[in-house]
Order: sequence, then C-alpha cells, then structure tokens
Amino acid sequence: MTAPDELAVLKTLDPATGADPQSPRAQATLHRILATPAPPPARRHSRWVPRLAIGTGLVAAATAAALVLPSAVGGDQAFATWTGTPSGLTGKAALDASKACRDNSDDQYKNQLATAGTAIAERRGVWTLVVLADRKGFGALCITDRSRHLFRDQFGAIGTTTDLPAPRALTPVTLGTGSSDGHDLSVITGLAGQDVTAVSYASRSHGKVAASVSAGQFALWFPGDELVNANKTGVPVQVTYTDGTAATLTLRL
Repeated sequence: MTAPDELAVLKTLDPATGADPQSPRAQATLHRILATPAPPPARRHSRWVPRLAIGTGLVAAATAAALVLPSAVGGDQAFATWTGTPSGLTGKAALDASKACRDNSDDQYKNQLATAGTAIAERRGVWTLVVLADRKGFGALCITDRSRHLFRDQFGAIGTTTDLPAPRALTPVTLGTGSSDGHDLSVITGLAGQDVTAVSYASRSHGKVAASVSAGQFALWFPGDELVNANKTGVPVQVTYTDGTAATLTLRL
C-alpha cells in the first residue's frame, strides 16, 4: 500500500468524516495498516561536518567515512597520537599524501590541482596534513587519519583567494572548528607573507601548537572545539620574521 493510499484510508477512520471508527471494516483496515512493516532506518554515515569559516573562494570539502564504529578504525586512539609540533613528510610518504589529496579533491578544480605544488606535507601522530598551492592564490587542504585501514577520513577545503598577504602578514583562508566521528578539530590555515618564518597558537587545552610554514602557506590544527567562534572573536597567533623579531597578529576572515 502506498503512502497516499494509507493517508486516504486513515481519513476514513477519522470521526470527523462521519465514518464509524469502531465498525468491523474500519477496525480491519486499522489492523492492516499497523501490520505493514515499517521501512528500515537509514544507515548513518559518519561525515565531516564543517563548522569552519571558509575564506572567499574556498569551499568545504568532505568524503564519506566508514560505516563502522570509529573505535574499530581510528577514533579516540588516532586523536590521542596528535602532537603540537608536526614532523615533515618526505619521500614516498609525502608523494602518497599529496596524490591522495589531489585524487580526493573536487574535480571542479582538476586543472589547478594538476599544476599545484605541495606547499606543506606534515604528520601529527597518525594524521597527515597536505596543502597543495600555486602562485595565483589557489589552495587545497587535506587532513587525513592514516590509522584507518578499511576507510580513511579526508577532509578540508579547496578554492582560490585573491587576498594575498603583505610581507609581514597572514591571510587566513580556513578558520574554525569541524567535526568527524563525533570528534572536533580546530583548524587555521592560510597564506603567509614572504618575511614570515614561523607561526604558532597558544591553545588553552594543548599549549603551544606550532604551524607548518612553507612555500608561502601556513597550517595548524588540534583536537577540540576551541576555535568554534574564532571568526567572531578573532584568534591571536604568534609570528616570527626573517629578521628575528616577533609579533602577535589577530586573525579573522
């Protein structure tokens, strides 16, 4: 029986229609409807739920994650491996991470992805972060949980910005908090001026979080929702320059 048919039959059981809901025919119809099996519940996909503020020209990107429990493929254990200071990816590991980022990013940007270089390739525990970029403001960010053997979460942002930074400035393009498998990640990425050599954030929960800074890009992330309102309140970061001086910059999109 289709949904419209069921609705029509249910209306016949409404006392306002004049039908007797206690009649044998009405009772038989009601029992038939109640005996109809309910459709199975939809399977719940674990997905990156972006609550990030994304800079002009950038869009959040998401890939479907596993249809299995997070604890079986990463989850808490993966987040527990995170480190405040990243280690650089080199050799085959860097090539593989960059290729995965290109292959899983939005096909709309396939031409830019094909020519973009790997600006940043880092590891924090079992997690990798890759930034692909060119000299025209295009960038693609991918953060991946490498502990997942059956399925791997990969998420981030992609697009182009024309807001290039001054030599001693930063242009954030991703700023805020996103969620995956019920866990929150706080992320800051963007473009770094040519005089910027280091960027760090003083996290309330994790202490000093050092960014990777390379090829005119910077990127850092850490577990938790600390940056959920960052675009409204502003985020202070510490910046070091080529001349050895330092400053605090407040980032907003």
